[in-house]
This record gives sequence, C-alpha cells and structure tokens, in this order.
Amino acid sequence: MIHHRSRCVVILSARSSGSSALQNLLVQSDGVRHIDRTPHFEHETLFWVKAASILGRPQIKIADSRLPLPVEESRAGLRALLQDNIGPSYALPAEDTALVFDGWRDLCQHYAPIFVEKSPHHLHEWAALELLLESLNRAPEVEVMFVGLVRNPMDTLYSMWQRWRGLPHHNQRDWCTAYSNLLRLRGLVGERLLIIRYEDMVSDPTRLVPIYRFMGLPAPPPGYLHDKALAKWRGDPRFRFRLDPAAVMLAEQFGYDSSDLENRSSPLWWLYAAASRWYVRRLKPLAQSLRAD
Repeated sequence: MIHHRSRCVVILSARSSGSSALQNLLVQSDGVRHIDRTPHFEHETLFWVKAASILGRPQIKIADSRLPLPVEESRAGLRALLQDNIGPSYALPAEDTALVFDGWRDLCQHYAPIFVEKSPHHLHEWAALELLLESLNRAPEVEVMFVGLVRNPMDTLYSMWQRWRGLPHHNQRDWCTAYSNLLRLRGLVGERLLIIRYEDMVSDPTRLVPIYRFMGLPAPPPGYLHDKALAKWRGDPRFRFRLDPAAVMLAEQFGYDSSDLENRSSPLWWLYAAASRWYVRRLKPLAQSLRAD
C-alpha cells in the first residue's frame, strides 16, 4: 500500500452527547467520510478500545456495556474491521502492534482525504487515548485533530435514561471519568484539541469553523443542527436525579453553572428508577415475546 498523508477528525465524547449529530454534519461535505462497514451502531469502530485489549492495556468497566472486550474477540474484530473496509485483499499485519498502528494508518488512508472517527467509548478509557497519542508518532502520515464534545451532564444522563434506562448514578461516574480524561488530554495535546459544548454547537454553528479549517473546507450553512434536545429532562416530572457535587464541579470547568444543573429531588426517585429499569429491560421484553408466541 502506498503511504500518503491524510487527515482524521477524532470526535471524543461520552455517550448521548451529540457526537452522531456532529459526525453526520461533517460527512455532508465532499471528501469527508466515516466508516462504512462496522458491527457497531452509528458508524462507530471501537478501534482504540479493541486495540487496548489486544495490547494488554488496563481498562475500566463501563456501565451498561460489554467493555472491555476479551483479547481474542478484539483481535478478530479489528482484523474484520480492516478487511471489511479496506478490502479482502488487504494484507493484515501479523504482529499485534503493527495490526493496531499500521492498521489505523491504512484505514485512515483508505478513507482519505478526511476520515471522521466517532466512538464514545474511547473517552472513557485512558488506555485508548494513550494509544491514540502513540499513533501520532507511529503513524505520522495521518494528521489528527481531536474534537472534545461536551454536553450538559443532566441532558446526557437523561438521554441514556430515556434510551436504555441507564441508571444516572452509574452513568454519572462514567461521565466524570470521561471528562476528567478530556481535561488530562488537553494538557498533553494543546491546540490539537478543540473542546466545544453541544449547546454552543447547535446554537452557533460557527463554533465549528476550526474543524472545517483543519479539513480545508468551507463551513456548512446553518440549519442542519437543532436545539430540540436541550433540557428535555426539565419537562419530565418523574426524573428527580441530582448530580453529585464532584460532577457539578467538573461540569463547571466546562462553563456550566448551578442553574444549568440543578434538579428537584424526591425520596421516591431511587425506587422509581429501579422499578422502571426492571420493567423496561426485563419484564417488557418478556411480555412482548409472550405475545409474539
């Protein structure tokens, strides 16, 4: 394979933070592409968490997730990802380190000139971020821009609650881990990282101009993004979760204040949350399968 320079925009965020909206906006421009073939949702690769498993790097358990994946599953998954996208004739590197770093370079170059990588799991795992940083030296043909996408944690946690009945007190810990990692990453990469809040992105798309400048493209006209998903948790009288002080302090470092984060409490919230999760994830699927029979 001929090695040439390519560019990659790596979107780093927690789950349910608007990364799909940003990815889908970016790939509207000519020459900008995301992964075509993947077993995961929303054009995600999970490339670097699989790489961390393959290379034996330590990872943490993420709520409502199978991560970290077993080594053999990760190796087979990464090999399949590369061949499914680059092509069946692609010569897979035999050694694990080469599989990771040469494979990443070749994947980015296959989707040249500009590849958009979006896998929210990466920001939760410092080992994945370390490998991404290592790739800057091992795959210098790929010019990388990191985009840290932050969303009000109350909106993020409520979205996970609505979509999967993810328990906010569990996902709050993961949110804190992810955005502590983002601040740590900023200290290491400096201007390679653009941190943008979801709320600012949807209200003022010109905040995205640095990304388009990196891609060498004109910024898109306004109108693709919308603010309909902002503060939906405030309209749900049953959602009475309150952030821990540590999460509030971390959110404040990204420009949120107490009025953005405060929610009324209820002594019945924890009982309701447990019962609702059990119904949605256990009883409801069982009832549906019985009706189908």
